Amino acid sequence: MYRSLYRLRWLSLLFLTSVGCGHIEFPATLALVGDNTISMEIPFFPPGQNVFSTAVVGGAESTISVDLLNPLQLLQPEGLMASIAVDRVLIAGGDIDIFGLHTGTICTYDDPDNPGTGTAFLRPIQEQGEFHITLNTLISVTDPQLAGFVPGPLPFTAQVDDTTRVTLVDMLDLATGQPADIEIHQVIQSVLPDDIPLLAGSIITADLTLKTVDQFPSDPLLDDCEAFLAGL
Repeated sequence: MYRSLYRLRWLSLLFLTSVGCGHIEFPATLALVGDNTISMEIPFFPPGQNVFSTAVVGGAESTISVDLLNPLQLLQPEGLMASIAVDRVLIAGGDIDIFGLHTGTICTYDDPDNPGTGTAFLRPIQEQGEFHITLNTLISVTDPQLAGFVPGPLPFTAQVDDTTRVTLVDMLDLATGQPADIEIHQVIQSVLPDDIPLLAGSIITADLTLKTVDQFPSDPLLDDCEAFLAGL
C-alpha cells in the first residue's frame, strides 16, 4: 500500500513538473478499434428486412485543454475538469446494398460550421475519467445514384457519455505527446429528419469503440472519403 502511494505521489510530481501550471493544451488522437458498425433502419420496409449495416473504420482528432491553477486538483475526488475541442472526424463505411440501390463508401465527417465540443473530468487517483462529448457530423454517400435522392449531407449529431479508465501515466503520456491507453465505447442513435426523400425517419445507430493512438488510422475506405470530400 505504501509503495503504491509513493508511486502515485511520484507520478503526480512528474506530471506537474512536465506540464507546469496554468493553461495547458495537448492533442489526443482517437482511432476506432475492434468491431465497429453503423446501421440504418428504414421504417417503410418490412420488419426483419429493413435494417442495413456496414463495418466502419476511422477516428477523430481532438485538443484537450486544462487550467491547472492548483496542482492539488489532480488529487481531489471530483478530479480535474478539461475542455475538449473536436478538431476532425473521419469515419468510413463500406457499400450497403438497399435492394439494389448502392450507397458506395459511406463517409461520416465533422461539420465545419458546427465543430464538436466536450468536457472531461479526470480523476487519476481513482484511475477514472468521465467524458461528455458532442460530435456534430455529416454523413454522405459516394454513389451518385443514391446521392441524387439526398439533398446534401445528412446531419448526424452524436452524444458520447462514458466513464473509463484514466491513470496519471495516461495523462503524462498525453501531455508529452505519447499514446495513452484510454478507450471510450458508445452506442449512438439518431433519427433522420422528415424532409429527406426515401430515408425520412430512418434510425441510424453507431456502435463505436475509440482508443487513443499515436497517429490517425489509414484505410482504403478513408482514402475514398478523402477523395470524395476534396471534390465537394
